[in-house]
Amino acid sequence: MLEDNKSSAHSTIEFLKALYRLVQMSRIYDDNNLLVKDSLAQFRECLLEMAIVGNLNINLWRGRFYLDQEKVLYNRESGRILTELVDHFSRRGVGGLQCLKGFERVSSEDIMGFIRLLDASAGQKIPFDWLNQQLARKGLTWIKLTREKEEDEELKAEKDPAKRRREKAKKAYSLALSTIQDIEKTSGSAVSVRKARRLAQTIVDLVRDEKSFVLGLSTIKQFDDYTYTHSVNVSLLATALGRFIGLSKVSLAQLCVRALFHDLGKVEIPIKILHKVGRLSDEEREKIYSHPLIGVRKVLKMKAERMMKSKIILGPFEHHLNTDLTGYPKTHFTKRLSLLGKILRIADVYEALTADRKYRARSFTPDEALRKMWSEIGKSFDPILLKSFISMVGLYPIGSLVELNDGRRALVVDYPERAPKDRPVIRILLEEEDGDIRLGETISLSGFPGSGFNARLPRPRIIRSIHPSHLGVQVASFFMEEDKNVTSPEPIPTAA
Repeated sequence: MLEDNKSSAHSTIEFLKALYRLVQMSRIYDDNNLLVKDSLAQFRECLLEMAIVGNLNINLWRGRFYLDQEKVLYNRESGRILTELVDHFSRRGVGGLQCLKGFERVSSEDIMGFIRLLDASAGQKIPFDWLNQQLARKGLTWIKLTREKEEDEELKAEKDPAKRRREKAKKAYSLALSTIQDIEKTSGSAVSVRKARRLAQTIVDLVRDEKSFVLGLSTIKQFDDYTYTHSVNVSLLATALGRFIGLSKVSLAQLCVRALFHDLGKVEIPIKILHKVGRLSDEEREKIYSHPLIGVRKVLKMKAERMMKSKIILGPFEHHLNTDLTGYPKTHFTKRLSLLGKILRIADVYEALTADRKYRARSFTPDEALRKMWSEIGKSFDPILLKSFISMVGLYPIGSLVELNDGRRALVVDYPERAPKDRPVIRILLEEEDGDIRLGETISLSGFPGSGFNARLPRPRIIRSIHPSHLGVQVASFFMEEDKNVTSPEPIPTAA
């Protein structure tokens, strides 16, 4: 069965590569050209091979191809071609193709008819509708096309605006993760860079509309894919800080893109060095120190506009430089970090400190990370920006697990405007009989008396933070999973 799956996946990749070659050749030459004929012959061979495998039902979703719901995994060699083919289909509103019974016997004329119509459809007002009409008119019934699915179709059906925004945020996080992976696999193709730019605009909008939930998503830490999740989390934190200090939307988008690309050089550092337990050798340390410049070189090789690369490149270069220009790489041609570089430095260090690493016993809790960063203010971090960051996330940042003075435990989920930075909105943690922990009622620590509490009783307050490992929970799951069996909270009062 495993061998069958591998064979099917290989055949699919070869089919898509052959389709891409035929599309490209047909745009340059006439049908009787030898290069077109050769590409057509290769395509027909792939059709025969797919017929042997038994099916040809390919769909496109979130920038990736799927064969019968199974993601088509491709390597660096095929990645660029397939990414460009994704873009080719997307411009025409095509979300999938299915070759119908007997497709292996289709004539060369019918294949070229389809290829020509596919190319011509891009210039039409509604490409997909025009293409389908022309295929029916020409009698090209061997292939069936499906319309590209709008990612927000499911969201539009959701009536609750807050839930709709949160679902959009979760989809954006997943898309950001796949975009970072594609950028590495395709060596920064023009398509992947454009995708990153569009993604940055989405993140900027999400930070504006649902900042608290977006900061909650930044608690996602996938150890196996840490380089990728780290880049996405840093982009969320940096964009949120940029908005907090009042950067323009254009500057926020630039900051977000820099953050998405900032650790690009780490993909060339061996995993055994990145995850090494114990002291690094001098040679290993030099490899770690080299990743900013590796990232710079990778950006320079990207297939993107020169202006775009000039905006991205400071992300990899500056993110390990301190405010006093210590750190790495050593530099003699700049006298100060850029504003976006200083923001990126804060977001990068905070995210790294709160993540699990093999080379240390445990991660820092969010408040521990802030205290450690505060001890290096002025040297490693810009004082005004670090104070702004702490003011934004609070003394117990969103995603912190805390213990109250009445013994209950809770998750920090928000900080209302004007609320004291030690009095967030929390969700009480409830332990089920089977040991699972779920979220209970919502309490605003800044708005008492209220929220159903007796005014004569002492107001709950946070006495300490709790490391997630002590409770055996993954904080991000509270933000990613559906909020089931939770008591509906009363309206949350804000501070006067």
